[in-house]
Amino acid sequence: MRKKNSFIIELIKSPPFIFFIVLAAIIVIGMMIANHREKVVQMKEDVLYIQPKPSE
Repeated sequence: MRKKNSFIIELIKSPPFIFFIVLAAIIVIGMMIANHREKVVQMKEDVLYIQPKPSE
C-alpha cells in the first residue's frame, strides 16, 4: 500500500501533471468567462439584410 501512495504523490508532483492541471484550469476559467460575457452582451438576431443591387 505504501508504494501505491508514493506513486500517486510522485505523479502529482511531476511537471507534466502540474502543466496539465494548469492548462485544464486555464481552459475552464476561459469557458466560464466566455459564458458570462455571452449572458451580458447579446447580439440582436433580427437583423434585416438588404441584398445589394447588381451592377449593370
